[in-house]
Amino acid sequence: MLNERQRKVLFCVVNEYIKNRKPVSSSRVLENTNILHSSATIRNDLKKLEYLGYVHHVHTSSGRIPSDKGYRFYVESIMDIMKNMDVSKNMESFPEYPQLNVDQIITRTAALLSRALPVATVITKPRMDTLKIRAIRLHKTSEDYITVVLLTETGMIDAQTFLERVAEESLVNIERFLNSTLVGRSINEIKERLNDPESQRPWKGTSVESMFDILRGIIEESSLETYVIRGLENLISDDLIDQESLRKLVRIMETSRSFYKFLGEYGDVNKQSIFIGSEHPQKAMNPFVSFLMPYKVSNEIVGHILVISSKAIDYQRVMTLTKYIGNRLTELFTFLSRLGNMKK
Repeated sequence: MLNERQRKVLFCVVNEYIKNRKPVSSSRVLENTNILHSSATIRNDLKKLEYLGYVHHVHTSSGRIPSDKGYRFYVESIMDIMKNMDVSKNMESFPEYPQLNVDQIITRTAALLSRALPVATVITKPRMDTLKIRAIRLHKTSEDYITVVLLTETGMIDAQTFLERVAEESLVNIERFLNSTLVGRSINEIKERLNDPESQRPWKGTSVESMFDILRGIIEESSLETYVIRGLENLISDDLIDQESLRKLVRIMETSRSFYKFLGEYGDVNKQSIFIGSEHPQKAMNPFVSFLMPYKVSNEIVGHILVISSKAIDYQRVMTLTKYIGNRLTELFTFLSRLGNMKK
């Protein structure tokens, strides 16, 4: 159990190490706190903190640096401080993006975080499988080709062109039928229906069956999980991150399969969560700290913001920005969802 002075000493050690990235001595603690005790008392406090696993020596004669346990104490302290803060008042710089271009929103948001902070940012694009279809449009682009457009409740659009000869009048009727049958259903629900042989039987051998086959292909492709990465150069230039650890992280990010397996190992994260060093479920993440923030459509999680840095980072600023941007994405996509429902 730490007394109030020892808590101040520990907070100072972590804070000073984050700012200067150098081991923190007892004299440094006295210079940067209002603690009115001798250097000998502070040295004893540092010994106790080391014994309890909050700090450790790099060299016998040097000052202390925080352990993962020390960083965790620091983060919890900051969370207590932030409870009574208005985190939005200094965030007017968050840009207003075009509301219907989801790819652009996600890409620019990831770039914004990585410019504002010395971090790597990964933002997963909204999961299509939980989104509802707002409209299906069929356009005859030439005598032999049809463009099929799917519009979801968040404004996400998927359009593909296919070789399919259908009369204009038939195309209008098929579009009307598809909208009356499928609009308002989620991608998951539509996938189940399209893969159900019984529901397809009445349309066997017709243009409707061909259109169902086309839709099935579009939906399967749109359900693939995608993500945007920005700011890896920030980690490359960070002296506290060794190159081997960085190479392992980059390999994880290289493919969708390895990245989503990695993301899934964090477990069910439904609010802002922070993983420091050995707290990670992945051994490769021991040199890093991760900030994971979900964003939603209404109350349904559709994507995540993952911010990765070395442990010596301005935790308050990272927590504030990632939480703010996660909340803004939730507000934006929920707004688009409701707008889509009103336009039906």
